[in-house]
Amino acid sequence: MKKNLIASVLLSLMTMPVFADTIGTVNYRELLENYSKAKTVMSELEDKSNDLQRFLLDKEQEFKKLDSAVQKKNFEDQTAKQLAQKQDAIEKYRIKKENEIDAAITNAIKQVAVENNIQSVVDSRVMFYGGIDITDKVLKKLNFVAN
Repeated sequence: MKKNLIASVLLSLMTMPVFADTIGTVNYRELLENYSKAKTVMSELEDKSNDLQRFLLDKEQEFKKLDSAVQKKNFEDQTAKQLAQKQDAIEKYRIKKENEIDAAITNAIKQVAVENNIQSVVDSRVMFYGGIDITDKVLKKLNFVAN
């Protein structure tokens, strides 16, 4: 009786369908480097950084023209406030845009996964072997939507 029970359990285990997830992979770094909106944002951030550098250079020239210690101190205080405001604005802009880009990439990954019956998607850097690379499909979807 015990042998029959063990045999039937083993038989049922061997005949059970295997439910394995289909795993997709994406190269997130490649998506960021080739997503047109991400490129635009990076260019905008670089422009903002260059503007900040020009602001500092202009303020340095103005500072050199000042005569009294009181004028210099007031100028430094005022410039520090302006600089902090500009840096804060750039940082808020960067965070906002990074969140938008991340949301767009995540959404595109989900759409491509659903379209291709993929249950799980991981970054290709954590997958040593296997998986279906959907990076190109995600990139096409991102850049199609962006245009």
